[in-house]
Amino acid sequence: MFAAANTAHFTLSLEGQAHDLQVLAFQGREALSTPYAFDLELVSEHPDLDLESLLHTPAFLAFSHAGGGVHGLVRRIAQGESGKRLTRYRMTLVPQLAYLAYRINQRIFQHRSVPQIVAQVLEEHGILAGAYRFQLSASYPERLYCTQYDESDLHFVQRLCEEEGIHYHFEHSAAGHVLVFGDDQTVFPRRAPVAYQQDSGLVADQPVIKRFGVRLETRTSRVTRRDYDFEKPRLLLESEARSDAQPDLEDYDYPGRFVDRGRGKHLAKRALERHRADYQLAEGDSDQPTLSSGHFLALSAHPRAAWNQLWLLDEVLHEGKQPQVLEESTHQDQAEGFTQGYRNHFSALPWDVPYRPPLNHPKPRILGSQSAVVTGPPGEEIHCDEYGRVKVQFFWDRHGQADDRTSCWLRVSSSWAGDRYGGIAIPRVGMEVLVSFLEGDPDQPLISGCLYHKEHVVPYALPAHKTRSVFKTLSSPGGAGYNELRIEDRQGQEQVYLHAQRDWDENIEHDQKVRIGHERHDTVEANSYTELKAEEHRTTQADRRVEVRADDHLGIGGGQHVRIGNGKFVEAGQEIHLNSGIKVVLEAGSALTLKGGGSWIKLDASGICINGATVKMNSGGAQGRGTGIRILGPLLPGAAAVSQAGDVLSKPLSNALASVPFSSPVAEEEEEELEEGGITLRIGVFFDGTGNNRSNSESVAGCHAKDVNLQDAAEDIRRFCAAYGYDGLGRSPNNSYGNDVTNVARLYDLYVDQSYEELGPAARQASFAVYMEGIGTSSGGDDSLYSQVTGLGETGVLVRVEQAPDAIQERVARFVEKNPDVLIRRIEFDLFGFSRGAAAARHFANDLLKGPGSLLAAALPADSPMLAPGFAWQPKVDFGIAFVGLFDTVAGIFDPLHGDLTPANALNPGLNLRLAPGDIGKVVQFVARDEHRYNFALIKTDNDIVLPGAHSDIGGGYLPQARERLLLSKPRLSTEKSYISNERSKAYLDTLRALDADLLPLQRYGLELEIVSWAVNSENNYRKAWHQEEKRVYAAVRSDRQVAGGLSLVYLRAMREAAVKAKVPFKDIPPSPHLAFPVELESIFQKLQALVLGESATPALSEAEESLLYRHYIHLSAHWNASLSIAFANRPTDSGVREEYPNE
Repeated sequence: MFAAANTAHFTLSLEGQAHDLQVLAFQGREALSTPYAFDLELVSEHPDLDLESLLHTPAFLAFSHAGGGVHGLVRRIAQGESGKRLTRYRMTLVPQLAYLAYRINQRIFQHRSVPQIVAQVLEEHGILAGAYRFQLSASYPERLYCTQYDESDLHFVQRLCEEEGIHYHFEHSAAGHVLVFGDDQTVFPRRAPVAYQQDSGLVADQPVIKRFGVRLETRTSRVTRRDYDFEKPRLLLESEARSDAQPDLEDYDYPGRFVDRGRGKHLAKRALERHRADYQLAEGDSDQPTLSSGHFLALSAHPRAAWNQLWLLDEVLHEGKQPQVLEESTHQDQAEGFTQGYRNHFSALPWDVPYRPPLNHPKPRILGSQSAVVTGPPGEEIHCDEYGRVKVQFFWDRHGQADDRTSCWLRVSSSWAGDRYGGIAIPRVGMEVLVSFLEGDPDQPLISGCLYHKEHVVPYALPAHKTRSVFKTLSSPGGAGYNELRIEDRQGQEQVYLHAQRDWDENIEHDQKVRIGHERHDTVEANSYTELKAEEHRTTQADRRVEVRADDHLGIGGGQHVRIGNGKFVEAGQEIHLNSGIKVVLEAGSALTLKGGGSWIKLDASGICINGATVKMNSGGAQGRGTGIRILGPLLPGAAAVSQAGDVLSKPLSNALASVPFSSPVAEEEEEELEEGGITLRIGVFFDGTGNNRSNSESVAGCHAKDVNLQDAAEDIRRFCAAYGYDGLGRSPNNSYGNDVTNVARLYDLYVDQSYEELGPAARQASFAVYMEGIGTSSGGDDSLYSQVTGLGETGVLVRVEQAPDAIQERVARFVEKNPDVLIRRIEFDLFGFSRGAAAARHFANDLLKGPGSLLAAALPADSPMLAPGFAWQPKVDFGIAFVGLFDTVAGIFDPLHGDLTPANALNPGLNLRLAPGDIGKVVQFVARDEHRYNFALIKTDNDIVLPGAHSDIGGGYLPQARERLLLSKPRLSTEKSYISNERSKAYLDTLRALDADLLPLQRYGLELEIVSWAVNSENNYRKAWHQEEKRVYAAVRSDRQVAGGLSLVYLRAMREAAVKAKVPFKDIPPSPHLAFPVELESIFQKLQALVLGESATPALSEAEESLLYRHYIHLSAHWNASLSIAFANRPTDSGVREEYPNE
């Protein structure tokens, strides 16, 4: 018989603590998506227990015969009254998660999904990978900007989970408790069936459900969410989810916090599931101690057969009493209620109804404004995007570095904003700004103004100049000059002042009227140019005084009419020359006099008088000649800068939102057509790595290294390696024909290519891919050792980037040939690269972002007939870079002619490798954890994911099976007498003594190693006796093992999944044997893919899994074999740690 009241036995164990505490009674509550809490009443024979040592101790309360119970930490411990023998204590057990309630924080997360954020917060509190796990069926997008504002870590985590519809529960054992996150019903374990037996006072054979009832309650039946995306202001963003329940009861909310229809549908569906989760709710009582929230209860033997099914336990209230620990006589009286044993009260939901946690933790609202400081990258004074948005650092942000990563882009409020008209003043780096928040949402800040402070003072001292209104800007960069508009309103000194640091351009489309009440003073320091394209009318009411201190040139196309009211007086220092093509008439009303050289002629009413020493008529002499006219024409004035003065390219809409059908939603296809016509063309560009060539199907990597003290030994070691096959790649050719294809080439084959297809009339999107051969290779041709070593030359990195636009233009032409009537409205790029090809992809991305000035814009001009009208190569408007997938970027430019003597530094002349936040939709880089070659320095991004493997384990290229015959230590050299055996040489003995140190990093590979030696006779031996002859002896550690190339196929799938999540058009990987990785890598693949997709914070590989990878799959890329062409190209770094350079 099951006598619950008499046989219950509850025990408490405390980790690392010896104690005599006995459980007198306990009460506990556990519920889905809620930290549980159990209050225990305990007794002990010791009245002086060390309470401090018990606080925070892991403990396990067992309250079932099978060992079931609850595990937690001691959050509270209190001592009560003491009797003659026993002292009472009270203790509270909670999960480690509950401790998150005691840390309140304000910080910003960027470009991280909710699972990633939650994992980071948990691990900051010591809840590591083994103590929590995510079992999520859906993928969750990155939140570009997510603020934890004045809320505890627990509130923050629970809020994020509630917003996404992610629930959690706990799994308990005596060793600990595990926090389990899920988003569907498959995550909940099932308990053994429990029978229903109505409580009649009789004792049951087994624990039973004593009371069970179900209630139904009205709930919302439809959810509608609406939002607004300022980048698509005319697009109706509205999503709906509805059930079949009646009546139609709608939950409508704005803003819905989405800018993507798919995201909107997801959130609306989760909200509806949240509303209806407890539409049907069961409640009951039982004495079954195994019941716990987050587990399925299998009910049986209920008279209502429909209820004999699985029920999800939502909440369980536990209670237990065992007064017998007081060692006193106890008597149970049913009339007095529950006095001894175990019982619980529970609520449960139907198993097939998706559970979503209620919104019990609202997002904090910032109802007022805050101040912040504008930030940007080092050296920039103005940092903004195409919308004039800027980034800031809030004064409460302890983690920001005052750079271009401190916040999301913040829109800046303006007094006026229209379609290419309005006002704009971009806050500059260092300015203090006033930030407000849309709907009070901390994740939606915008700038409403700027503020002065003690160090940023006003342009003119106040209050001395309080009557001045000023708009003053500083020249940038440097601030050496300024532009200013100043209005002075002080009575008697009123003034409008304008200062232009350089040029002042005006464009007046019609009339300009200027009235000056007093004087006008114009000073032009250099030349003045005026062109009047019609008439000029000028009236001077008083004197006009003009002084020309050099020459005066006047050219008149027609006649000149001059009327002088009184007299005209002209004086020339040397000559006055009047010349007429036909006639000159001098007319005077009274008298006309010509005077020169003491002689004169006078014409008046009395006649003509001539006076001179001699008067000659037709009797010799010569006429006087003038110098002649040499008029210099004026220079035309320069035109005002139209674009700077403000050019409206097209008539703006009177109401940009007037045609949006807000009254009723329309189909998505109609919305897209309303938004804009034509198609979106998606182009994948795939840059292969150094020595990798898809057509040649092989790969090799080689870079020049500056090998100190080993140049003389290179040829000797090369001969030795050739004899034993130590070329690092078995006996395959040491060129681009020698290895397997890379993951870049495989992804290229998976990209949906429609360049040969004819699109249907309803098509709105198309795609094709372009493959760029690896650095230093040519399809079907010989490799270029120069390009492979330096990254330069005709097949170098920059040339591959320069070749890409022509390759794209060729594919576009082929696509248009099949689809002549299709207009391309927008282009989205997906870029992939491996090794130096990753560097090429990064440089190509930055060149694309030049917009109209890019290489591709030159190859495919904006006015090309296949591009839609208005297409202008404007970033984020006409085109965008949706996804960049990189496999272990190595730039490795080596240019000794310009002072760059090694590929292992950060000098990569001509390449722009920085991937700035905000320019690209999504950046993913896989970084090789086990790569440490000297010549393979890593160029990081802001989104690196470190994964097990060497360089080509990540990017591909290794053969499926290969023999690694490698020298793993730096060859040691000693000169010995010819009769001394190699094994007795100093080189050999030194290698033997250093064997343990050399092998320490290699032990995990499980290698069988040996010391090998070889000798080369001295060139001077012919001059010496036999006992004086010498030889050079070399010794090194070598390994010989079989290694597989299947690890790269794991990363092929992981990169594809990350790209598909960003809507990259990849086909499914076909079930081909050469694309299938070994079955033993399946569990490793699942963990690594979860890391890549943001579903876990660490790979959490077991020791056995790590051992499997090192022993059979991770290649030893760093070694001392001499390449056929380059000495020691693959040598390791001196420190054994890879050189890394930041995203710059």
